[in-house]
Amino acid sequence: MKIYNTFIIGLMTVAGLASCVSEDIKSNLDKTATGRMALDVSLLEPQSLTRAQEEALDFPVEVVSEDGTYSVTYESVEDVPASVVLPVGNYTVTSHTAGKCLKKRTAPYYEGTSPMEILNQTTTNVEVVCKMKNSHIQVNYNDEFLSLFDSWTVTINDGGETALDFSSNSNRKEYYWLFENEVESLTLNFSGVLKSDGSTINAQSALTKSMVDERYDDDTKYFRGGDELIVNFGVLPADPKTGKITTVTINASVVFTETGDEMKVDVTDTENTQGSGQNDPNPQDPQTGDDNAIAITLPAPVTLSAAESATADPTSGDVIMNATKGLKSVMVKVESSSDEMMEQLAAVAKGYEGVDLVNGCEVVGNQNLVAFLGSLGKEITVPAEGDTDYTFPVGQFYLFLGLLPGTHNFIMTVTDMEGNQKSGTLQVTITE
Repeated sequence: MKIYNTFIIGLMTVAGLASCVSEDIKSNLDKTATGRMALDVSLLEPQSLTRAQEEALDFPVEVVSEDGTYSVTYESVEDVPASVVLPVGNYTVTSHTAGKCLKKRTAPYYEGTSPMEILNQTTTNVEVVCKMKNSHIQVNYNDEFLSLFDSWTVTINDGGETALDFSSNSNRKEYYWLFENEVESLTLNFSGVLKSDGSTINAQSALTKSMVDERYDDDTKYFRGGDELIVNFGVLPADPKTGKITTVTINASVVFTETGDEMKVDVTDTENTQGSGQNDPNPQDPQTGDDNAIAITLPAPVTLSAAESATADPTSGDVIMNATKGLKSVMVKVESSSDEMMEQLAAVAKGYEGVDLVNGCEVVGNQNLVAFLGSLGKEITVPAEGDTDYTFPVGQFYLFLGLLPGTHNFIMTVTDMEGNQKSGTLQVTITE
């Protein structure tokens, strides 16, 4: 059983009302029957995800009347006065982690809502309990697995358009994932290349959440916010006849955030086979087919200060791609240690169809990408299908990346006209 901490945030009086209420509405409060709201915001989280209490004070607060005619918002919890005057009526009070809850994050997102009734000349105490809206998904590899595999790709899909990618070249072992719909089963795809002979092992499994008595929120067979899904990878012993490793082992469990109980997840193997290596193309393998057909030349990892990002030589971020069979696809995806950077990447590209660097952007023939970077005062060219050479200029993003410190990985996957595929990652670190 894990230990859980609930932080109750006492709201202190501050000078002024930091809200979006108009002056007309404020003046009308003197003519309307009013009461007062005294607000507490609590943060329910497991000890394993402990955050500093001060961070919760950054949560914005919104108070909205039942009929939608009256609302007041505060940029943070600490901006809320100890006593807030409101017209008599029914309200909904909401508080949450600053920013939007994206499909994929690198940190938990908390949200809470509570109904409230304001009575004439009465103070109503209301508590908003913020719980995790997204789920923590983590993969682990045992020592034997790491000693046997040279590279691997793990994807987990909930049936939506975006899948979680745990490729060996990204070094990402955890995400916070938003289940937007009722998801009963997850699909896990694995493809790994053995160090011993370069052969490929492929596996596909279905992960199903077991029915148990205790939940973070309520009884359900669906994955949902507050679940912590842990997927462990290992290998079975080599076949005694051939001496070859042929099967990976996959097991999974869910830890429920509120109770700390750990329950096993049903894992159904739908495929677990050994391929014939580089002559056995597999769409899940990031470096399949003829390895000589595609070459990706990566520069050294780039480290810049925020000030240097404005003047750095952009060619230091050039990624050179060569495909003797002709380019079919160049997918570029950005993963960042900064959630705010991921939000900014998603926000600035709105209005440019097909420009989604958060989930993956097709570069081949994408003139909207040219227009998007042009709007930022930067230049880029895109290849046409069948071109054999292309250079992707990561350096054109330096100035934008310089706005927020962090480690930003540009993951590029190249596919040629015959289905051969190879991936490479360039890391750009921005310091303060």
